[in-house]
Amino acid sequence: MKLYKILQRTISSSISFSGVGLHTGDLCNVTLRPCDADTGIIFIRKDLRENNIVPADYRHIYKSNLCTTLKSYNYDTKILTVEHLLAAIKGNGIDNLIIEIDSPEIPILDGSAREYDNIIKRAGTTEQLNKFKKYLFINKKIKVENKNSVFEIEPSNFLNINCTIDFPKPIGKQSISLGNSYKDIYKEVIDSKTFCFFEDIEVMKKNGLAKGGTLDNAIVIKNGKFMNAHFGNSINYFAKHKVLDVIGDLALMGLNIIGNISVYFPGHELNRLAMNKIFSNYSNFRIYQHNKSDNFIAEESILTV
Repeated sequence: MKLYKILQRTISSSISFSGVGLHTGDLCNVTLRPCDADTGIIFIRKDLRENNIVPADYRHIYKSNLCTTLKSYNYDTKILTVEHLLAAIKGNGIDNLIIEIDSPEIPILDGSAREYDNIIKRAGTTEQLNKFKKYLFINKKIKVENKNSVFEIEPSNFLNINCTIDFPKPIGKQSISLGNSYKDIYKEVIDSKTFCFFEDIEVMKKNGLAKGGTLDNAIVIKNGKFMNAHFGNSINYFAKHKVLDVIGDLALMGLNIIGNISVYFPGHELNRLAMNKIFSNYSNFRIYQHNKSDNFIAEESILTV
């Protein structure tokens, strides 16, 4: 297990940024702050005086259709569209972080993880001495289906993500296989932006969503063509964005997952169902942290409520 003898990380210094939420259209000011080892990722709504803390935890997922929304257990405190920021946090090897915001939705920025990544790299990251990363190992093959979408994960000594999507043209069928570690996978998908079809935008807006969407932060397809004037459409671009979403959503487990993942037509709801299924039975997984026993985390704190 020497391969997994890696220290936890947080950011080196606090850093702030601002932007507009994709769905609410509201301006949000964000501050990332370092915190102690074993804290995990914590969101704090600074615009609320009390009951304003929401852990980045899959058990706090409130909605997972067009984006991943978290909610506190006993209060109406929500955090929308967390997935791209969480992907950047995980891709930079960060385990512990305080995220302060003054609005319900994380800014979409450019629609990918690139700008979040630039912000995190400006702050820098630092190791947290004598506190090692926690790893989630898969013991047996697990499969989840949701309509025409499929998520499978099986035991492996590394993290691999195999993704296939099949959309109408000009996207078509795309497949990609990436692996070895979060860092290796993340660097391949960091620049892929969120996307949608033009006919879906009107539906979203009728439901009070997509108020902050523009051609600067999303790739839009209309009548079989891209509306974005300078979009290059690199190979497997849209499959890469789906992998980015998988990374961000799975960060809500609070662990570094080790396994071979295969997803067909993935989405936020499928990712939520997969996390619930993994933790639904102790026989599905084991947890490892250097200098700790394999099952050091209290069972009641891990299993699905």
